[in-house]
Amino acid sequence: MNLAGASVLITGGRRVGGALALLLADRGANVALTYHTRREPIEATVEQVKQRGRQSFAIAADLSQSDQAERAVAEVVTTFGRIDALVNMASIYDRTPFETLKPADFDAMIASNLAAPYHSAVAASRAMLAQTARDGLKGKIVNVGDWATDRPYKDYLPYIVAKGGLTTFTLALAVELAPHVTVNMIQPAIIDPPPHLSEAETQAIIDQIPLQRVGTPDDANRLILYLLEGTDFATGSLYRIDGGRFLA
Repeated sequence: MNLAGASVLITGGRRVGGALALLLADRGANVALTYHTRREPIEATVEQVKQRGRQSFAIAADLSQSDQAERAVAEVVTTFGRIDALVNMASIYDRTPFETLKPADFDAMIASNLAAPYHSAVAASRAMLAQTARDGLKGKIVNVGDWATDRPYKDYLPYIVAKGGLTTFTLALAVELAPHVTVNMIQPAIIDPPPHLSEAETQAIIDQIPLQRVGTPDDANRLILYLLEGTDFATGSLYRIDGGRFLA
């Protein structure tokens, strides 16, 4: 897919999502970004995209609610004229030790890491199927999962369950939407350590990674770019980008 003039929706635009928005803008794409609670970082990214000469705007939405996901997609179609790609990047990653596990932990992880990308992708794919093809396809969807769904670690049970559901959803949706829309997933390990991790915790993770470093936004985003513009022959594929951690 040629990204020049394409319309892309990114769910979440802080950190990695914000960096992706700028890469897409540099390739000529118009970019919309959603946020749930923190508007300021998203608005900053929107301004940077506009400075690159592309259209951009922020959408406030709780995407775990189907009507809000549908509204977000409708705003993209109304503003840009179509939606060519969806990148489901918004996520919550909270430590939930088994001995203190609460039902609310499950609800929160499912809402953010499974319900939100599910509703967003269903709404986006319906809009894509209703539009004319562009470069041979009507659209592309990339979900962001986690390598650990194939080899779970402790203290993140609801998170891993939710991401595992997202993996299955990716495979099933690829079957549903072929041959008009491709659906793929990247499965990163740690990309830019989240602020709740201490230096010692981050170092303990690095010690388990064969490449001996954490990932950068570029590591993940350039794989996403490949799936968006580098190939039109991948669908239902899962790409680990973990520095070899799965092998450790």
